[in-house]
Amino acid sequence: TLEGFQGEFNDARDSIMKLGFKESDYHALFEMQILEKKLRDEITADVPHTEKQVWARHILVSDTAIALTIIERLKGGEDFATLAMELSEDTGSAVNGGDLGWFGSGAMVAEFETAAFALEKSGDFTLEPVQSSFGYHIIQLIAKQDRPLTQEQYDAAKNQVFQDWLTTAREE
Repeated sequence: TLEGFQGEFNDARDSIMKLGFKESDYHALFEMQILEKKLRDEITADVPHTEKQVWARHILVSDTAIALTIIERLKGGEDFATLAMELSEDTGSAVNGGDLGWFGSGAMVAEFETAAFALEKSGDFTLEPVQSSFGYHIIQLIAKQDRPLTQEQYDAAKNQVFQDWLTTAREE
């Protein structure tokens, strides 16, 4: 209620004034916060609520020759999930046939992400090993689509857009 708000406002103002601030400082602080929120809302108004995401699985090995052998076996028709369970050094995903679930931009190391998003059709896999700091990956696309962002992902996207704008504004 307005009465409740005014009571909270007055209590906060009195606490700030006990620290040596003036009432005008308190009002200026609130005004700045309101202006920042309005600016942030304006700058981030066009942030989409969805993003292109991929659902992929992978097989991670430490040697390019092993990766090339696995790719040949996949070309020969062997099951990706079975090979992932048997051969992948990523113990976290290997038990699930290499399944990494859905992920969007910025979730994986750049080399992996670029290769995963470059795959076109469900079932396609990388024909060359993808080297990253973790080793050599063979990646298979399960699906690719625009998916809704969670509230946390959406807030992070808005924050990134605002921070990018703020950095550019400061540089200018």
